[in-house]
Amino acid sequence: MDYAKELFRAIAPHRKWWSSQASLHAGRDEEFLEAAARSGCKQLFLGLESISQQSMVEVNKRFNRVEDHLQIIERIHSRGMAVQAGIVFGFDHDTPAIFADTIGFLEEAGAQNATFNILTPFPGTPLFEKMEAEGRILTRDWRKYNSRADVVFQPQQMSAEELLAGFRYANARFYSLPSIARRLSRSPAQLWWTLPLNLAYGHRWRKTSRFAFNFASDYTRRP
Repeated sequence: MDYAKELFRAIAPHRKWWSSQASLHAGRDEEFLEAAARSGCKQLFLGLESISQQSMVEVNKRFNRVEDHLQIIERIHSRGMAVQAGIVFGFDHDTPAIFADTIGFLEEAGAQNATFNILTPFPGTPLFEKMEAEGRILTRDWRKYNSRADVVFQPQQMSAEELLAGFRYANARFYSLPSIARRLSRSPAQLWWTLPLNLAYGHRWRKTSRFAFNFASDYTRRP
């Protein structure tokens, strides 16, 4: 962390704009955030992974406290930097409600961008070995291990079809015009670059996810 702060101070006079990935731990460091903003940082990517603390425990990230997510995002925003959230769907504790709940949280937080992925047990990893032992691997067609277009394992709390539809629903809803308006209205100074990016993503997902709205909208009506 000290090296990063020194680097930020060194590049600040060059007046360059940049973005980077950062840990949630870095998001708690006021000095780090201040130095990053002064050096020209416009956006930080945060690997939130999930809004479920049970899922954080599942992937051995107990130190990532979901209850701190909102405060960390607010700290970054207070320095004039945008947030891109990294989210994974398909953990064993994820139910069909996770999709709408996640989008609701991101809208509340005013996250300018988000990257959604489907949990993928890549060959050679402990996750793959665990799921193979449980008989949950659905295919060995490695082309489908892409984290975006296919579900290659049997989820615990929903069907593979529900996971894929929910993933598409989350993308389409997050980049819908109402969601864009809600999120970006909280940081108008960044509209010149966050709005075109959101509209481009929205156009992409409206083309590829039309069927997901009806399929996944049932999730929001479940008690």
